[in-house]
Amino acid sequence: MVVPLRGSKRVVKSLCETALMFCRINVSFALQSRNGYRSCALTVREDTVTLTKRISEYSIKGEVDEATKVFDQMECKDSVCWNVMIKGYVENNMISNARSLFDEMPDRNSFSWNTMIMAYAKERKAHIALKLFIVMPCKDVVSWTAIITALCEVSLVEDAWHLFRQMPKPNSISWSSVISGFQQNGLSAESLNVFREMLVQGVEPTSHSFTSALAASADLAMLSVSEQVYSQLLKRGFESNVHIGNSSISMFIKSGSFSNAMCVFLGIQWPNTVTWNSMIMGFGQHGYGIEAILFFHQMQKAHFLPDRISFLGVLYGCTHCRFIEEGKQYFRSMEVDYGILPGPEHHASMVDLFSRAGLLKEAYDTITRMPYVPTPVFWKTLLNGCRIWGNLELAIYASDRLLELEPYNSTAWLMVIKIYASAGRWKEVMEMRRQMSEREARKELGCSWIEIKGKNHIFTAKDGTHSEVDRIYPILQLLSYDIAKYVSI
Repeated sequence: MVVPLRGSKRVVKSLCETALMFCRINVSFALQSRNGYRSCALTVREDTVTLTKRISEYSIKGEVDEATKVFDQMECKDSVCWNVMIKGYVENNMISNARSLFDEMPDRNSFSWNTMIMAYAKERKAHIALKLFIVMPCKDVVSWTAIITALCEVSLVEDAWHLFRQMPKPNSISWSSVISGFQQNGLSAESLNVFREMLVQGVEPTSHSFTSALAASADLAMLSVSEQVYSQLLKRGFESNVHIGNSSISMFIKSGSFSNAMCVFLGIQWPNTVTWNSMIMGFGQHGYGIEAILFFHQMQKAHFLPDRISFLGVLYGCTHCRFIEEGKQYFRSMEVDYGILPGPEHHASMVDLFSRAGLLKEAYDTITRMPYVPTPVFWKTLLNGCRIWGNLELAIYASDRLLELEPYNSTAWLMVIKIYASAGRWKEVMEMRRQMSEREARKELGCSWIEIKGKNHIFTAKDGTHSEVDRIYPILQLLSYDIAKYVSI
């Protein structure tokens, strides 16, 4: 039998309230503890982000030592922090430091591997980059593209192409790297073949791939190919890109189509200095001196200041057209009016200008008074002028200087032999031929070519290998008879 206590209801209520109070207190402590943990975690995370940002800022400024101090003092380092420090070393050309940190990194990701591969690629150490690529556990499109670029940089184009064919899913950037690699290594036809294959596979070309294809077309100097490449960029709306426009101008000029080059120039809405220089250099190098001068002055009317390339182009134009006074005026104007110090190439152009016009003393004075050591091209230019104008004494001096610099250059020997032969000094001719034979100076085979129906036909001197040779030489004989009517041969 249970005897009820007096006021038992009140006691039970009081106990319940007390228990509830303790529960609230425990819950409050638990929540405060959890929130405190979260607050601490957030603080650590914020500190890591802040310090990582500081490392990046120091690296950009080139203060790598300060960045290293911050990195070493960090208690909590995540993969982002490691990668930022490695990248900082790479961007400041401290590859060995970057590699040491990379080797210490506990959890490397694809960004870490790609940073090191691209670093060695930039240093032209493709063999080390390839070793890293082979052992890389998580290859992605960036790493594939980086190693392909690295191999192309050191002219291992076949190896780069072999790797590219093994690439799982190449993107437009990967294709651009291969196209550029072929073109920069002198394989222009192969570069265009890869470009064509990319289009066939439905990959959209980038501006970089178009620039490389345009450069390859310019190297081949085939107008039909150039027009085909340009039509592809027109279809895709790249004609408004000023960089592609500049490459297109150079391509058409090298292909001999100034009308197409002019159309591209007029179609560029916002031309830059490179655009103007492309036209000036193109006209100047091809002997259109008046057009080069006109573009030079139009450039300034359009509020573009001429630079070294602008003046070189206009000097080329003056040289080909024998504008002596104009050439001297532009040469003086470089430094006096624009503060541009003439370089070796500008002095060489002036030597050529004087030599072609028979002003051999002025040409010689330009060589001896310029603040640069004369290279073989200066003496070759002067020697050629002496040959044209029959100055044997100066020719002998120039030939001696040239042979001192290039004792095994057959071109130099042949130029000297021609000068002696034109002066009737056959004893010297025989002596020069004997010395040339003793030094084993051989003439490099020269060639010329013409494009007919999209195909290049290459010819060398006294060439008998062409399939149409039986028809070509009779035509040449007929042409020589017609020429003889107007010019004494």
